[in-house]
Amino acid sequence: MPFDAYNLTQFALSGASILHQSQVDSKRRHRELVNANRQASINNRLNFNAHSNLNEQQMLEMKKFGLDNFELKKKIRRERASDIAIASSFGGSFGQEGASRDAVSRNIQRQGLNALARKDLNYKTKLRDFEIRHKNVDLTTLGQNNAAFSNISSGPSAVATGLQLASSGLSIYDASKKG
Repeated sequence: MPFDAYNLTQFALSGASILHQSQVDSKRRHRELVNANRQASINNRLNFNAHSNLNEQQMLEMKKFGLDNFELKKKIRRERASDIAIASSFGGSFGQEGASRDAVSRNIQRQGLNALARKDLNYKTKLRDFEIRHKNVDLTTLGQNNAAFSNISSGPSAVATGLQLASSGLSIYDASKKG
């Protein structure tokens, strides 16, 4: 049986179906890309807001540290001045003197410096915490953006479409020869 109008029509419809599916796949991929870009844009804005919030928190912590640092130094000066005033009130021409007097002064200084060192350690720990939180915000955004783009279909392939058309034509031709 020759390759007649029926077979030609069958091939044309098969080709139209293949081309239509290719267009559908292309439109779906375009929609997926638009949606993924929209989601990535939202994720990036949320990332920016999170970093801005963390920066404000960090500035408040730095101000707090500066005030606490100033207050601790002021307290050290106040304690030393109080100790000097007490020592000098014990009478005599020079007031209290000697090794025990020096030990008290050194003890006040040591306790104050220990408090400053603890404050500095807490501040460094807080800064490290902010660094980690900033990195976590970035990693979260990266993961969300990756998820948004990972489910996008590959879309149509010109080679695959051409091969499907050729395969359809050969199948119809083969069926017409046998039939």
